[in-house]
Formats: sequence, structure tokens, C-alpha cells
Amino acid sequence: MLLFVVFPVVRAQTTNGSDVNVNRLAEAVDAIDQGQLPQAEGLLNAVLTALPRDPDALNLMGVVRAKQGRPAEAERLFRHALAALPSHLGAHINLGELLLTTNRPEQAMQILLSAHKLAPERPEINLNLATLYADKGNYQQAREYLRLVPRTALTDDYFLVMLRSAIGLKRLDELPELAREFQAANSGNPDAQAEFAMLLAKAGFNDAALNILTARQNATSFPILYALGVVSAAAKQYHKAEEHLTAALALKPSDVATLRALARVARATGNFEKALSHLVQARRVARDSPAVLYDFGVTALQMGLLLDALPVFERLHRDYPREPAYLYGLAAAYWTKGETIETTRLLNTYVTLQPRDPAGFYLLGAALLRQQRISEAQAALQRSNSLKADPDTEYLIGVCFDKAGNRTAAIDAFRRVVQSSPNHAAAHAALGAAYREAGNYAEARLELERAIELDPNDLRANYQLGLVYAKLGEKEAAQKRFDRADALRSRQHDQERVILKLVEPPQN
Repeated sequence: MLLFVVFPVVRAQTTNGSDVNVNRLAEAVDAIDQGQLPQAEGLLNAVLTALPRDPDALNLMGVVRAKQGRPAEAERLFRHALAALPSHLGAHINLGELLLTTNRPEQAMQILLSAHKLAPERPEINLNLATLYADKGNYQQAREYLRLVPRTALTDDYFLVMLRSAIGLKRLDELPELAREFQAANSGNPDAQAEFAMLLAKAGFNDAALNILTARQNATSFPILYALGVVSAAAKQYHKAEEHLTAALALKPSDVATLRALARVARATGNFEKALSHLVQARRVARDSPAVLYDFGVTALQMGLLLDALPVFERLHRDYPREPAYLYGLAAAYWTKGETIETTRLLNTYVTLQPRDPAGFYLLGAALLRQQRISEAQAALQRSNSLKADPDTEYLIGVCFDKAGNRTAAIDAFRRVVQSSPNHAAAHAALGAAYREAGNYAEARLELERAIELDPNDLRANYQLGLVYAKLGEKEAAQKRFDRADALRSRQHDQERVILKLVEPPQN
């Protein structure tokens, strides 16, 4: 963000108000505007030699130092200007912006609130205050300051903060009109277009986002290509997403965000090898990036590469022990390793940190179930299902009922799963087994045959169907199922079907 330059005025409080110094200040303003910083510095030094506490000269010298990349000196000069003249508006604005650019939002807010009292109509002050309040999540207060910005002073930043505030307040009905206004007023800045479009897409307005990105003739710029890739992926147009992101990567071959986005697209289409290849490249560029490490760990875990995934999540959890996503990733890795006790310990911490996340309670329930802690498992799974109804969770609840000997409740649970998710092979197998135990062989046969149709490698379904066929007198068919079950048993363990539900990564 550029620092503002406030044109100096003749000041009654100046002890030596010579025309020479006023002229030098005016010439310094022109020199700064033209980028002639050495000339401006010479003029301002001449004024400060005569008037060391001149607030305008101190303020303008602060602007020079800021533009020279010397923020500490700039801050000192702005503060000296305010000490000399506490009502100096330019020094307030410039110090506020300097504090913003050096990532000191709380200090910036105090300075800008003081500036607002001096000039409540200044659009840059109101916009900066709105941005700060939006950054704190106080979207209503942000909108109050945005309302003070006149229509003639609307900028790309105004629309971006307004969009963030509308999304934060869940006033999504305002987004289409806001998108149209932005599109009409946008200066053609591709960075602003890209940021606005990606925010729209995150709120679910993919078509409006794509309209903004394709409205102007700058589709070959990196920000637009990257945003087109991200938005296309959000719209599940993965082929287009990969095409745009690949083009973006050609412009910036080492861009980590683009490599991560390409990996997400590859992962979404099931091409884990390609995803891992992109992430290996990203790790060469940003070896210690937590975001890259997390993506790498998730992909390796989904590929079953436990020896690659586990050290990554152990490192992330060691470095960021209170970050929920890393904690969950480590728990998922231990689950994959078969260490259910450690999985349970980690997930108990996770659900304390994230009590509204169904994924945590789901995996906790699965880990407890595998330890035969049935009542605790059922409680965790029912908590997960109450937060978000899910067929995989309902299936494990049915397994809990079955293991507890409550066959009626188990059958009801499995029925609900196959009704809501007809291709849930494990639920069909479990329902078929429950029907067989209840003596309902006709229904058992239908469910078990459907389970094998969906998953021919389901050990339990093959064995249970063999029992049903034997009971129905179909000995040859029964033996075929038993042989198949024996072949499968030599290659796998008879464990309940659990789907890892990886959580969202930290926003960084």
C-alpha cells in the first residue's frame, strides 16, 4: 500500500514562516510525486536545518524514508511530526499506513481512529479502518466505515473488504449485485480481479467468479490464470483447472501456491502420483513450508505411503502442537499404522480443540470400536452423526449395535445407510449378515449378493453368503463363496470399513 503525501500548508504556529521554507516544502511534494527522492531529501533537509520541529517537513521526510525502504526511520519521523503537531492529519495517515504495511494492526488502528476524529470524511482512513475491523472478524463495524466512503472514491480494495464482510455476515444474497458493481468499477487490476473472484468462488458463486475473470483481456496474466484454475477446481471442472494452472506455472515455474493447487486438482481426480510429483517439486522450493508439508503428508497417507506420511505429521505436530489439522493428520497416520491407543489419545485432544468437527468424533469412534470399547465408540459416533449426518458414521453405529447384541437396532441402522447410500458395500454386507443371524435368509441373500456386486473382495460378504447358500441347500454355490473367502483371508484382515475423513488445512 502506498503512503499518502499531504500537501503542506502555511501554518500560523510556525515560528519562522518564511516563504522560502514553504516553497521548499511545495517543491519537495512535487519531487516526491515524481519519484525524485534525492531532490526531495535535499529540500527537506534545508527546511529541517532551519526548523528542526517543522511537522510538515518531518512528515514528508518520513514519506521519503518509507519510499526508500527505511521503515524504522520513517516511523520515527512520523512520530516526531505528531509530537510537534498532534493534529497533523498527514502524519496520522502515513504512520497508520506504515504500521499496516509492517504488520502492526493494533497500533495502526489506534492511529487511524485518531485520524478519523480529525477527518471523518477521508475515504482512505475509513477504508483502512474497515480493513482492520474485517481482519479482526468484526464485519459489522467494517461495514459502518465502508458506508462513509463516497461512491466517487470506491476502489478495488473497497469492494474486496465489502465482499469479505458480506460473506462473514452470511449476507450471501448481496454477492451477485456486489459482483456486478465490482465488475463495472474495476480498474482492470488483475490481482484485485483474482482475489475478488476467488473469494466469490469460496462462497459458492463459481459462475460469477468466472465471469469476472474472463470479462477483460488479461487472461494471460499469472494472477488471472491462477484464479481461473482455483475457481474451475471449485466448480469441479478439473480438466480446465489443470489447464489454467499449468499455464500459470509456465509463467512462474517455482510458484508454490500453483504447485499446491495442481496437486489438489490431481488428488481430486484420483491421480495421487501426479499430486505427489507436484508436491515433491514444491518441497524443493519451500522445504520447511507447513502448508506444503501438510499437503505432502495428506497425499502420501491417501496413497498408503505411511513411512513418508508419518514423519511429516510428527514434525508438524511437534512444531505446532495446538494446530488441529496437524493433530488430526498425525492421528490419521497412527490409525493407518494400526496404533489405535495412540490414535485415541490424539483424537481426545483434537475433539477438545474442535468440538464441532464431526470428522474428529468419527475417527475417535472408529478407534474406540477397534479396541472393543463399544459404549464409548457409540457415544463418539452418535456425536459425530448429530453434528453431520453421514452414511459411513451411521454404518459404524450399526456395527456398535451389532457388537452389543442389539440386532434390531443394528438392522435399522444398516437399512438407513443403504437407503441413503445404495452403493455402500459394507452396509449391505453387514445388513445381510444381520438378516442371516435373524434367520431371514431370503433378505440376507439379496443384501450379500449386492455387497459382492459392489465389492467382490469383501471377505465377510463372501463368507456370509456361503453360509446362506449352504442353509438354502445350494452346496456348490456355497463352496465357491467359502473358497473365495479363504483366498481373501490370506491377504487381508477382517476389519470394519472405515473411511479417513481428512480435515481442512490451516488457512495460510
